[in-house]
Amino acid sequence: MINITVRGHDFEEVDTIETLAKKAQANNIHSLQLALTKSFPDLVEKNTRLSTGLGYKFKNTLQAHQVDVGILSCYSNLIHPDTKEREKIIATFCDYLKNARYFGAPMVASETGSVLPQIGFTEENFKEHVFQNLIEVVKELVACGEHYQTIVGIEPGTHHPLHTIEKTKRLLEAVPSDYLGIVYDSTNLITADTYKDQVDMTEAVFKELGDKIVAFHLKDYLVEDHKIKPVPLGEGVIDYKKIIAIVEKYCPGCFVVLEQTKDPYMKRAVE
Repeated sequence: MINITVRGHDFEEVDTIETLAKKAQANNIHSLQLALTKSFPDLVEKNTRLSTGLGYKFKNTLQAHQVDVGILSCYSNLIHPDTKEREKIIATFCDYLKNARYFGAPMVASETGSVLPQIGFTEENFKEHVFQNLIEVVKELVACGEHYQTIVGIEPGTHHPLHTIEKTKRLLEAVPSDYLGIVYDSTNLITADTYKDQVDMTEAVFKELGDKIVAFHLKDYLVEDHKIKPVPLGEGVIDYKKIIAIVEKYCPGCFVVLEQTKDPYMKRAVE
């Protein structure tokens, strides 16, 4: 048993909450990962405060079509090099944690970002002092999550400060809270040299950290020019049947997000 989820902004031509709800229902989707700034940029701009009323509007409209918000996205550069900008980002994330309950979401999720302002790749991200900065930011977010009883979901990635399972374990040890969880994307942690080991890697991660994994991104891919290229589910080489079996085994009911699967491919992907 898994909870098939899609990102709201992977639906095309959505300009109202009602349209989003109807499109999800038509594709037999009952759970969304909702990124407000991507699905409704005119409604909620960066650093704009949310409200209880907005949350209830989303929740009630979606639930009328048997759709819930499983994950509220606040993907941000959590380690922005400008401390004032970082403070604003943390404040916005805490505002999402405060209001998540009104949307019906159990968690707010983000990747960790980059020491570059525009979240680009740099080897500086792999340095220990950057990781220590990340720990301090996550501690602050989790304290806020504990206060509002909302889970902070952090997603690792090969180009980020949280770029290995070992560092993920260190983060969990440094911030020992039931309100810190991992959004695990097995495709985010493979390379053109390791992708054939993806199933075994996924099994090992769930065996060791399964109780801390709060959502799973299922992202198909091809290997081209010695790089991982994301594609819609069913168009690439991911062994999704074996990987889903692992998720079901260690984390029944887990939110499994069909990432990079857009409207034209969604219904087939769900089937």
